[in-house]
Amino acid sequence: MNRHILNSRVDDRAILTMIIPAVLSLLIMAWRFTNHTSCSPFTITARANRYYTGEVVRFESNIASFNTLRWNFGDNQGNDTKITSAVHSYDEPGEYTASLTVNDECTEYVRIVIIPAPHVENPRMAATFICPQSAEVGKPVQFSDTTGGARQWEWRFGETATVDATAKDPKYTYTTPGLKTVTVVINNDERQMGIGKIYVNPAPAPRRKDRANDRPIIVMQNRPAAGPAQAQQDSVKKEEPPVVKAPEISDAGFEVLLRAVANKQKTADHFSPYFCGNLNVQANLNGQMMPFTELCNKFSSLKSEKKIKKLTIQLVKNEKTNCIIALFVNLKEKEGLFNKIF
Repeated sequence: MNRHILNSRVDDRAILTMIIPAVLSLLIMAWRFTNHTSCSPFTITARANRYYTGEVVRFESNIASFNTLRWNFGDNQGNDTKITSAVHSYDEPGEYTASLTVNDECTEYVRIVIIPAPHVENPRMAATFICPQSAEVGKPVQFSDTTGGARQWEWRFGETATVDATAKDPKYTYTTPGLKTVTVVINNDERQMGIGKIYVNPAPAPRRKDRANDRPIIVMQNRPAAGPAQAQQDSVKKEEPPVVKAPEISDAGFEVLLRAVANKQKTADHFSPYFCGNLNVQANLNGQMMPFTELCNKFSSLKSEKKIKKLTIQLVKNEKTNCIIALFVNLKEKEGLFNKIF
């Protein structure tokens, strides 16, 4: 009799163990259903004169209404735009899947094949210009053409697909962050096209102001009055200190360190020498911009690199200092049972 009662209690507990997760699953599904925002159907297309490496590909969408547009070109590079088109050039041949995410909710895809560009018979046909490696939202950037024999210029700076300037040495002010593809066509000849890339950093947060008089707080350190000898030394022009370069690290080596962060073996501070101390450099994770410290927090939350299915890194460095000024991260996590269900 007692054995029968014990078996009955065990069966009741087993039933409760199955019912509780099922109820929770239904509640989560109901919450997602009630909070889901439907998307208007849209498509994206890719257009190019030639689908070659180094050539410009124009992506277009027929989305009618939107708040944010986030492009991912399938090569660990992306861009945010305020219009329904974007331009991009691919450095390596291969098959790519580009995507457009609208309002961080709805995503559509398009696949394109990029083939190696043919050998240029006449290198004088290629346009050349000076393009900075990095810029900042809201600050003008100087560009300069250096092509011999150029008489006409058509500049496109990567935020729109239209001609943005027709001068030889134009300035342009970016309004959105991200990696931009810059092109210039010389003498109205599409064969004379120069292509470059520039990374645009977000505008910094405004400085804290003194509430009493609404002026910026300026802190100045006291300095003793200089004597005659000191004044003479100050008048002598000091030599510029040598440029301190960051240690060299490859994309593969950086990937190893990020996996160590996932394993709780490294922290953001371990990366400081490669960023020249600036750990707030913007990182692009699957098309989403964030400071590098936040990127490390996301990897640390994985708790183990075993949860990483695929990880690719692309670093953007300053040519003079070798400091990392931007990075693109493509992360795919392994799906667990819970993710497959929901």
